[in-house]
Amino acid sequence: MRYLRLYRAFLVNCLARTMEFRAQFFAGIIGYAIWTAISLVFIGAVFGNVGAVRGWSRDQMWVLYGTFVILESLCYGVLGPNMWRFSGGVRDGSLDLALTKPVNVQFFVSTRYLDLNGCLNALVGFALMFVGFSRLGRFPSLLEWAAWGFLLLCGFVMAYAIWFACVTIAIWAVKLEGIAVVFDPMMQMARFPVQIYPQRVLTFLTIGLPVAFLTTFPTQALLGQTDFAVLGAALALAAIFLWLSNRFFTFALRFYGSASS
Repeated sequence: MRYLRLYRAFLVNCLARTMEFRAQFFAGIIGYAIWTAISLVFIGAVFGNVGAVRGWSRDQMWVLYGTFVILESLCYGVLGPNMWRFSGGVRDGSLDLALTKPVNVQFFVSTRYLDLNGCLNALVGFALMFVGFSRLGRFPSLLEWAAWGFLLLCGFVMAYAIWFACVTIAIWAVKLEGIAVVFDPMMQMARFPVQIYPQRVLTFLTIGLPVAFLTTFPTQALLGQTDFAVLGAALALAAIFLWLSNRFFTFALRFYGSASS
């Protein structure tokens, strides 16, 4: 409960700061919608010629791409501002301040900032999904939506854990300013169904680098193509990745020298 109140304070603070620049706020949403439309033109061109790719039709791709947009918006809206600031915090001493707070350090440095503009871009994703289901002629049941939400949450946790582990490297490589961008290739791989990648790397993209859990498995849940084994595996992997990221961060802090030292 204490952490929920703290996160609420972070949210209110970020909302107040965002509303000071309302024109920029709405321009960002419009710009993202335009970029998404351009991406859909590419998808339409590809699937308009071949009909289906590895079992995925164009209409199903609308649903998957909508799921991708939602996850991307949450990752870059909720996590991005904190991940991009982390290496700077190591250099300028902001991490020193976080270490003095009477709260979990990883929670503080991971949730302090929020980009509401990025989060609201998720509305574009829901619109794409609605169009996809309309073209498919079917809408998911409440149970399928629940499975989608659960898998998407697990995928979000896995993405966070991997991204946070990457930026933690900045504790050793202090001058490595752009370390947060190493997460981008993984996010972009989730733009397409995992089945399009070579068979020999599918296991790695499911367990080692869980791209499949980011968008493919959640979308399959909405299409009625999942089972309880996938749900259980998602929960287990999310817990493992989160635990590993925390252990790695705790280990890295042993080598941290404050900016004043």
